[in-house]
Amino acid sequence: MSEETIPPKAITITNQKGGTGKTTLTALLAYSLASKGYNVLILDLDPQAHLSSLFLKISEIENVNDGTFHMAKGLKFEIRKINLQSIRGKLGLVPSGLNYVINVYRGELPAWDPFAIYKRISREPAITKEYDFVLCDTPPELFPPTMWGLYAADYIIIPSNMEELSLAGLKLLLKEVLPEVLMVRGSHNLRVLGVALINVTRHFRQKTFDDLNTAITKFIKDSLPSVIARNVFEKPLFNTIIHRNSELTDLVYRPRRWELPLDRVLRSETSLRLEVDSLREEILSRIDNFKGLM
Repeated sequence: MSEETIPPKAITITNQKGGTGKTTLTALLAYSLASKGYNVLILDLDPQAHLSSLFLKISEIENVNDGTFHMAKGLKFEIRKINLQSIRGKLGLVPSGLNYVINVYRGELPAWDPFAIYKRISREPAITKEYDFVLCDTPPELFPPTMWGLYAADYIIIPSNMEELSLAGLKLLLKEVLPEVLMVRGSHNLRVLGVALINVTRHFRQKTFDDLNTAITKFIKDSLPSVIARNVFEKPLFNTIIHRNSELTDLVYRPRRWELPLDRVLRSETSLRLEVDSLREEILSRIDNFKGLM
């Protein structure tokens, strides 16, 4: 494969529990990477279209006929250019649409091909020649869009908060889902960069996070196949914590949220921006210097 057609690094943000911050984290990381000068493409694989609604008017996502659903079916798709003031790189979005839910209901998803999205992002010149990263936001359910994201990924980030069900969701992903994905993918490598804590209150002490990292490490080493441990970063929990922020609380449910550009929030909330940029640097470092648990 020539240098011009090397596919971008695909990072899938996923957890088997809903409400863990997948959509928010995807948007924050896309902004932060683009602000550093990287060209970033966001794929909204969730039929609920919450990520798309952060950037597009509801009227624009009521009936999408060239989004990620069509991309997975091998049909024409369109990358929407997202214009934010503070970014130096290119930011693009392939949206989900509200009509996507109807496609799911009617059983029209191309469930027979888990590599449907991988084929497009690894072969389409509009992606391979233009973007450094592809970020995939997934629904929590284990149905085709989630699997598309997992089979397309070079790297996985698992968002979580300190709530017990969120932590149970990440264990479910590691124990029940990833072994099967790794078995089917074969030589197409997949690495878990870590667990990113988001929407965490500030009353937790560092010892709590250290104990959580120890518990996750023990779970992986004691309960999972060695192939999983080799493909999870040696310190599963990212050092950076994204703390709860009032501007981000329920952002995906606010009216007219596309009129509150994410860059405006991050420019006005200095502590949040510093946390997101710190997490970005951790992610880039882990990609360049990956070392598994075993």
